[in-house]
Amino acid sequence: MKAIPLVRVSQILPIVDFLNQIGSPTDRLLEQINLKRAALDHPENLLSLYQGAELIENAANLEGLQTLGFLIGRQTPIHTLGTLGKILNNCLTLFDLLITMEQLVRLENSGEHASLQWENDSVWWQFHYDFPAHSSSLQVNLYALGLYLSALRVALGATWRPTEIHLQGQPCRSLRAIDDFADTTIHFLSPYNAIKIPRAALSLPYNPLATGDDLNLHPDYEEYWQSAPASTFFDSLQQLVQALLPYGCPDISLVAAASGLSVRSLQRHLTETELTYSKLIDQVRFNRAVALLQQPNVKLLEVALELGYTDPANFARAFKRWAGVSPREYRLLQR
Repeated sequence: MKAIPLVRVSQILPIVDFLNQIGSPTDRLLEQINLKRAALDHPENLLSLYQGAELIENAANLEGLQTLGFLIGRQTPIHTLGTLGKILNNCLTLFDLLITMEQLVRLENSGEHASLQWENDSVWWQFHYDFPAHSSSLQVNLYALGLYLSALRVALGATWRPTEIHLQGQPCRSLRAIDDFADTTIHFLSPYNAIKIPRAALSLPYNPLATGDDLNLHPDYEEYWQSAPASTFFDSLQQLVQALLPYGCPDISLVAAASGLSVRSLQRHLTETELTYSKLIDQVRFNRAVALLQQPNVKLLEVALELGYTDPANFARAFKRWAGVSPREYRLLQR
């Protein structure tokens, strides 16, 4: 079973900001995908890629904008995308940027695959997403296309246009009408998305003031790597549940939908690991509680709220059931 594709909140924020700018009913759109606005308060937290895709697809349909995803991505400077943006802003050249993105993309979005492909005097920046065959990923593909074009133009110039691109999915006529692709050959129905870049452009400066330090030496890299989306189904399921807990204990139908599964399929996968849904919730809550209780500055009330308990007494009773001692006693014992 593949991991549930998860994406950082920092990738969703430009979508929400753009919708607010154009006066779209953002709260209603978030409600449609069962996402609380408060879930967007922490850019490095993880959300379901399926929820993010549904948000932008619903918004495009509501606003009647077939190219909405591209318009959002095009106006988003990549250096504004949370920790990813900070790390990428330390790239010296366009080549440095592309190979760094190639290494980081799975730490940002476990549902995305990206790579640099070489072809004679050109290179191709290829990317695609893990989506069920029956679902639409047009707006996600267009959003990524806009983001990558925005990043490339930092080195290639604000008016640079690719000579050729590939896009997955059905033809999007509105995209051909955009000035960004006035001289571009667009191949639809491709097995992947790709942007053609002149090979000679790879040495162009991206950020001349960057230090160009090794990726592992960046001060934010270790924490970024530690908090990355999991690569296995069960671990990614735990990450998804943990992300949803602060907004109330999520019911199984919400978690199943965010996982891209039916309730029955999710239950079957849990049974294979000898778990029930309630046991999964307890497991995630306990592990998170232990991590928070080891931080002396975090108050017990904050721990309870983080785990989805509105009454700290309920949290205390649950924790004693799990560990045999109260949260306060556990914290004292750890000291």
